[in-house]
Amino acid sequence: MFGFLYRILKAAKSGTNDETNGRHIVPNEVFRSTAAERPKILDVGAGHGADLRTIMDRLASEGRTPEIFAIEAFPIAVEKLLALGVNVSSIDIERDRLPYDDNYFDVVICNQVLEHTKEIFWIVSEIARVTKPDCRMIIGVPNLGSLHNRLALLAGYQPPAIGVLGTHVRGFTIPGLKEFLEAGGVLKVRKIIGGNFYPLPPSLSRFMSRALPSLSVSSFFVIEKISSASFLDIFKSQLAASLVDTPYYRGPE
Repeated sequence: MFGFLYRILKAAKSGTNDETNGRHIVPNEVFRSTAAERPKILDVGAGHGADLRTIMDRLASEGRTPEIFAIEAFPIAVEKLLALGVNVSSIDIERDRLPYDDNYFDVVICNQVLEHTKEIFWIVSEIARVTKPDCRMIIGVPNLGSLHNRLALLAGYQPPAIGVLGTHVRGFTIPGLKEFLEAGGVLKVRKIIGGNFYPLPPSLSRFMSRALPSLSVSSFFVIEKISSASFLDIFKSQLAASLVDTPYYRGPE
């Protein structure tokens, strides 16, 4: 029975990528996060620029002239971003410093990226470093605690959020990622939004995601930078002792 239900839920994913990726969520949260006339916005792992395209069109319609930056390495995606007029840097976000000054951006986006990475301590530290104090970060990840992942595990199947035959190397529940982000008091999670709800159609899916974000397919965290302290320094001092078995990158010495 559970195996049959799992196959139904897996099939329900087809055609719902925009809901899962929060294409109606991330741009709206960017608009809510800054009223600056010329906001500086960074998208870490921008892909083909789906979020940025919506953001740029909306801000232009309001007469605002944002400065848009992106971190992206795939050549085809870089070409599309450059065609949009985005300032693109191609770096290894798990090893390299983001090529921007401290406290530079009004909003930083990192959507559907962290689940593909090991070095989340370094990545989040760099995102926090380049974000202005009291400004926002928007991080979107697959929700390991979603209904379909729970049912898959109950049936003895690999949860799709961390499929072995796939590109995700990390799984995040809402409480787990919130605890990580708020460690040390540098960042504060101000809002958590659910995205997509298998196997419902978009109209019902959005209602259920708002009502039950902990069971939604994706989780979107709106985070405020409340301290100028280094997130990485906190990791080094408070967390390193319990993580010595894994040589996490701690930045250039």
